[in-house]
Amino acid sequence: MRDGDGDRILVSGASGFIAKHIVLNLLQAGHRVRGTVRDTAKGEALRQTMVQYGAPVDRLSIVAADLTRDEGWEEAAAGCRAVVHTASPFPVAQPGDKFGLVPAARDGTIRVCRAAARQGVRRVVLTSSVASVMYGHPPRTTAFGEADFSNVDSDLISPYAVSKTLAEKSAWETLAQTQTELVTINPSLVFGPLLDGVAGTSARIVAMMMNGRVPALPNVRFGIVDVRDVADAHVRAIDNPEAAGRRFLVSADTVPLREITQILARAYPAYRRRLYSWPLPDWAVRTAARVSRRAAMLAGELGTARRLDTAPAQDILSIRFRSVETAAVDLAASLIRFGLVTPPSGDR
Repeated sequence: MRDGDGDRILVSGASGFIAKHIVLNLLQAGHRVRGTVRDTAKGEALRQTMVQYGAPVDRLSIVAADLTRDEGWEEAAAGCRAVVHTASPFPVAQPGDKFGLVPAARDGTIRVCRAAARQGVRRVVLTSSVASVMYGHPPRTTAFGEADFSNVDSDLISPYAVSKTLAEKSAWETLAQTQTELVTINPSLVFGPLLDGVAGTSARIVAMMMNGRVPALPNVRFGIVDVRDVADAHVRAIDNPEAAGRRFLVSADTVPLREITQILARAYPAYRRRLYSWPLPDWAVRTAARVSRRAAMLAGELGTARRLDTAPAQDILSIRFRSVETAAVDLAASLIRFGLVTPPSGDR
């Protein structure tokens, strides 16, 4: 058990999906945690969630700080030996402007990193994404790894991927000439159980499937990882001396979206009818791509199965990934538990 102010760890965006698992993990391990939120009401909700899981909330403090403002970040980082920066925009609907998400993601990351360096924080662990690694490149057979960055100049890269790429690059640049070490955790699409009834973007995607709101699915594949493994990776990266200066891709497997619906239909047969989606023909996506930039980005993903090098996460951080099936089924169970999926009785 650790104790004392010297062990305090700052978690930015502490009310987020991944962040809540990180906070719970840290508290249960005996650390002191300071969490930032934009709205103090979210901080009180976070405290109540931690209580439900038996975490020692006397070790949790909440402060208000906004990624779009300078105020509060120096005070938030003061007295912390590490910062886990999770806060970043991830909307379901992508903005039309390719750089529309950059100001909050990049500038907020710079604010957090500068505050950490000025306060003498030993290490920043940044929640990045595989979106900052593998997009905007032509197809290739070799795996994408920590040396790769997405090409933000490509016409086929999403605003989210642009924001994550530029935010991560800014973190490396900001901390390069300081004594503060940087580690990034780059997860694929994050599934796994919700801790409360607040659903993030990835959870809402599955909720839409289970509520019968996804009538057709294109032939695209996504990497999937369990949120519990993502949280473990962050926590283990805080103190591991071999992790300094490394980027860790975390993903259990890359699967077609249709496989997710099939996994859920097997686990929850009462929802099978809702989970059925027509295969969206490749030609339809490519036809739409002629007039829609968003469809063009989707067309670039058709049939693509990018490989990810997760060996560093397994070898250095000792992460043993839960299966895609476990991540999807446990996410669905929590969606049902918290009432985010309507009962299927009317579909029978």
